[in-house]
Amino acid sequence: MTPHIIRIRSENADFQLLEALGRSREKRRKHGLFVVEGVRSINLALQHGWTVDALLIPEDASLSRWGHDVLERAQAARHFLIAPQGYRLLTERHEGSEIMALLRLPGDDPVRLPALPEGRVVLLDRPGNPGNLGSVVRSCDAFGVGGVGVVGHGVDPYSREAIRASTGSLLAVPVVHFPGPAEVRGWLDTLRQKVEAVRVVGTDEHGEPTARAYDFAGFTVLIAGNETSGMSAALRELCDVTLRIDITGSASSLNVAVATSILLYEMSTSVQARRGL
Repeated sequence: MTPHIIRIRSENADFQLLEALGRSREKRRKHGLFVVEGVRSINLALQHGWTVDALLIPEDASLSRWGHDVLERAQAARHFLIAPQGYRLLTERHEGSEIMALLRLPGDDPVRLPALPEGRVVLLDRPGNPGNLGSVVRSCDAFGVGGVGVVGHGVDPYSREAIRASTGSLLAVPVVHFPGPAEVRGWLDTLRQKVEAVRVVGTDEHGEPTARAYDFAGFTVLIAGNETSGMSAALRELCDVTLRIDITGSASSLNVAVATSILLYEMSTSVQARRGL
């Protein structure tokens, strides 16, 4: 299959769109596209069946074996051949990225989240920092969590900052957006019709019991609060239990990404202990 080739040798309309997709959430939503770069991220996109709309390639570049493999695996994608000086303006990497890709944004249907016995989902309440969001998704990937929900108005999971912080795990773990707690409640009602023993676990410094003492049995939905204001009252009402992490020293709290990672570790340890591993 011969790809459709578009040559960009100036900062024309095509170039301006590619540049805007890298920095603007509104442009990503309008066009249904987002930019990824780097070997790991592009490999994960291909491995997990993402739709590659286009590949961004420096004009007259000598591609590596990996680069040629990407072209072979994404045969349906358009090729933007970009003049070197323009390509350097588009990449965020110090030494440049051999190839960048435009991927199609996925839908926000909660059906993308798992509905299996012993499943695990993390909900983030209005996350305000793309680094925290990406780090949480990375931890979810590491501990086998099946999906992540972003509740309310929060940062864009498909920003370059979030993808970079996740080290590409945003392309391996389904992430969906819930407009608010009402939609979360509706999803939970549907989930409970499919899966037994669904437990919604919140996090709070005054929660009881501690995370280490809790038995994470059945399907667990873990809710992590906003970085500044914590978990909303509406989401707190959905929780079956609220856990705390015991900390000592002068620190009064933990970063939300750190706290969520600790809870995921405790969850994984609890599940392994129950299975005798």
